[in-house]
Amino acid sequence: MASRNFFTDQFGRQTIFKVPNGPLIGWGVFGAASMMALTPRNAELLKSLSKGCLILWALGETFRGDSRFRRSVGAATLLRQVTGGEDPAAADSKAGGSSRS
Repeated sequence: MASRNFFTDQFGRQTIFKVPNGPLIGWGVFGAASMMALTPRNAELLKSLSKGCLILWALGETFRGDSRFRRSVGAATLLRQVTGGEDPAAADSKAGGSSRS
């Protein structure tokens, strides 16, 4: 029963999946736009806005999440963003390596 409480709110409702809120939608929109940007400057600006939206979402989930699961996901996301977590493929391409043989 303890694991069930991890995924439910105080009323016993499942809270794993919910309708995305504003910051999460902003993260997706700005992230997609950054991939379509015509100049590197605009791409970096859009990536920064996307990351900011994700940090806002993570802060909200960490401190106001409906269940322990959502608070944990928010905290993990926040930690990854603040510590500069990066996509391994992007890190590999910056180092000049290639993951293809």
